[in-house]
Amino acid sequence: MDDASRASPEGYLLAALAKAAPAEPHPDLRQHVLAMADVPQGPIDVSRYEWDEVAPGIRAHVLREEPERGYRAVLIWAQPGARMAAHRHLGDEDILVLEGMLRDERGEYQAGAICRSRAGSVHSEQAGPDGPCICFVAYYGGHEPVES
Repeated sequence: MDDASRASPEGYLLAALAKAAPAEPHPDLRQHVLAMADVPQGPIDVSRYEWDEVAPGIRAHVLREEPERGYRAVLIWAQPGARMAAHRHLGDEDILVLEGMLRDERGEYQAGAICRSRAGSVHSEQAGPDGPCICFVAYYGGHEPVES
């Protein structure tokens, strides 16, 4: 890189990146990426699934369950404003919003966004007010209720 290109902020950044050691990915990254292969393709036709009501206004359909590794892939269909009670994660959880909007204490997640919760974290989710929310959820261990 010549002296002229280093004079710009971009040049300094590129020079620093060129010298940086490659970062090793988190050991669990592979399983989190592969879990996304369980996401149903295309628009979700809720009439094609059998649903269990897990909380008022929130239904779940288990797509895959692998108890030996503590993995469950679940579709969640929540009515506008429906809320899951506060809970603690016993393992990681990845939520991919497929339709609608989901919010928790950390922010709002539109279709296409991923809400990630690490083991030990506590939160509660709520569907947005403007329509149903459909999510794909990958659980790596369960969760337990907490007093709110």
